[in-house]
Amino acid sequence: MINNNLPGAKSPYYLKSGTGERYLFGGQIATILARLQDTDCLLQAAIIAGGMNDTFPLHQHTAAHETFMVLDGQLDLSLNGKTYLLSRGDYANIPPGTLHAYRMRSHYTRMLVWSIGGDTAKIYNALGEPYSGFVPPSGPHAGCLAQVLAAAEATADIKFNGQPMPTGATQLPDTLVPPASVVPYVIPCDEGERLIAGDQLFSFLATQLNTGGKFITLTTLGPKGDRIPDHFHEKHTETFFCLDGLMTMWANGEELQLHPGDFLHVPAGTIHTYRLDAPFTRFVGTLAPGLFEPFFRTMCDPYDAYIFPQTPKPVRFDRVIQRLHELDLRLVGGPPPR
Repeated sequence: MINNNLPGAKSPYYLKSGTGERYLFGGQIATILARLQDTDCLLQAAIIAGGMNDTFPLHQHTAAHETFMVLDGQLDLSLNGKTYLLSRGDYANIPPGTLHAYRMRSHYTRMLVWSIGGDTAKIYNALGEPYSGFVPPSGPHAGCLAQVLAAAEATADIKFNGQPMPTGATQLPDTLVPPASVVPYVIPCDEGERLIAGDQLFSFLATQLNTGGKFITLTTLGPKGDRIPDHFHEKHTETFFCLDGLMTMWANGEELQLHPGDFLHVPAGTIHTYRLDAPFTRFVGTLAPGLFEPFFRTMCDPYDAYIFPQTPKPVRFDRVIQRLHELDLRLVGGPPPR
């Protein structure tokens, strides 16, 4: 059976929207989706939710490489002195050593936060306390006290700058495709390096060049379609977070439905596959390490449009078969029909 909670050991598991360990800190809720002990020390994930003017002060991580994706509302994100206004679907890449902070601009703001590298999940435990609710409490909230910040520094990969979130002019995200180096950047919703295979549109938000090979992040967008071939990976972990629509997934023979906000963790060795079940379905995946990137570049072709085509493009799985010995892909039951 697939775990329905954080397993505490390397294992496939499935979390419905809203489930996971929850901590309340400074009026914000951190819902933990993945810890190092759940993912073979590869990655961590959390959803942070808060209200108008809730902030997190300037800080940086020594080893952890973070990414933000806004799920609801808006927030100001400060990256090395520049402040960006982020809205739903915008994505931020935050390498280790990047000084950053945020301020929420909506009465209900949520963002999906990934961390690859140093231990950051313990931050929220140190800053706050376990919380049984699903929405932040109403009313004004005090920030975290200095002694609480010091406790977080002592237990997790975080160093506070001692300064609050900067004020001043903001700018909109202005990076349309991931740059060719490990630098901080912000990509607007629907942008990214776009590739097409059949009727599924893949958009790279972070490639190996942006992460030093630690991970890749991309969205998949498509209509209701067929189940892709069953497969597994020997060397990397894959995650699925449904953003829009509906999808069915199979992991080690168990069938699961993913609605928006649902999360599935698929470690190496797990036989899995998926099918998109709504006319417009989108999910985001982070894969660690980033060695699966060549699969997408082999199977797909560059694509200029922003929506999947009404008439599917060719799926060049023949190219995948030719390079199968080079890719971390093991098919179960043979390749799909031509």
